[in-house]
Amino acid sequence: MLLRCFLLTSLSLLLGACAYNDHFDNRVSRYDIAAEQARDAMVLTNIVRASHAEPMSFLQLGKISGSNTSTATAGLPSVLFGPLSAVTATAALQKEVIFGASAGGGSGYVGNSASTSGSVNFEASTAETKDFYRGLLTEVDPRTLQFFIQQGVSRELLFYLFTDRLVETRNGKTRELRNDPLSPDFQEFQHSVQLAMDFGLSSEPIAGHTNSKEKPKTADGKDTSSIDLSQDWQICFNKIYIQKPLDTTHLDPVCGTKHISADNHSVSFRGEHGEQVKLSVLPRSPFAIFQFLGRILAAGERGRIELHSDEAIDHGPMRDDYLFTVETGPVLGCFLSINYENQNYCVPMEGAANTKRILSLLTQLIALNTSIEDVPLTPTVRLLQ
Repeated sequence: MLLRCFLLTSLSLLLGACAYNDHFDNRVSRYDIAAEQARDAMVLTNIVRASHAEPMSFLQLGKISGSNTSTATAGLPSVLFGPLSAVTATAALQKEVIFGASAGGGSGYVGNSASTSGSVNFEASTAETKDFYRGLLTEVDPRTLQFFIQQGVSRELLFYLFTDRLVETRNGKTRELRNDPLSPDFQEFQHSVQLAMDFGLSSEPIAGHTNSKEKPKTADGKDTSSIDLSQDWQICFNKIYIQKPLDTTHLDPVCGTKHISADNHSVSFRGEHGEQVKLSVLPRSPFAIFQFLGRILAAGERGRIELHSDEAIDHGPMRDDYLFTVETGPVLGCFLSINYENQNYCVPMEGAANTKRILSLLTQLIALNTSIEDVPLTPTVRLLQ
């Protein structure tokens, strides 16, 4: 009988040990999703800070590692045989080591117990270096514009994000159009955006020209940006993007013609009344993009920018008519949500495709302007589960 109980118990322990299997692929998936949510939350939080005119803060998430430990001990059920009384049995059992629960309550036995523990370690660092902010405050150039166009990001979305203002010269008169939904001449700015999309505004490298501006360098002479700026780029009109039957003979410069513009941020075209119009596109920095989106968020409905080009609006389940959409208050079905100063901010799961693209784009812009020298020593944080 005792031998049978021992065999059954041993078999159950072996089966139990085999039943517990901590699949590391599940952990990798959970950490990947958590890291993505933390990164997107950091970007959205800074946009919200900008909407309150508060300082921004940028964190970089480093290595993530996790561990888990499980232990278990089990003994046979306690059984007493013989005519001994409970007091006599207790005195005897306290002198022995018994495999099983103590029938007499003594110590020195192997009992039944189980425990588990886990921990997650991650490294987080603040990007507060001079070189990091130099990159963050550097204006986006035509090379970066083409970088995102090749990823499939719509030109209209990029034009709104990257353009701070337009300087228009028409009939000898110059005026400035600001990219601000609260500006009284914002509709005229939007009209210029529509013309730029119709005429196929894009960018290209200038053959045979190297960058005249020295790239920012660290103290040891290394470049602070991972973007190759060894060649100059200019904005131009690309006939590939022209969707309407338009007269393109007045467009200057046209991509692929090897014509070099006097200013790589300026183009010219014929206006509605036949006059030649020069348009200078003044870009903004990644830091200014956060400020721009924060202003849109603070303005509420007045700040909503409606898009018009087919490539920006898209079709089917990816359709999104607005540049940036963040809802406040209690909202169900959020792709991303944060709570800041007791206010909920939600990026909707549906109908906010452009907002999701912008979150990804801002993350890439930060990375493109960050070198390994910008990453300081990182503190390690441990979370016990």
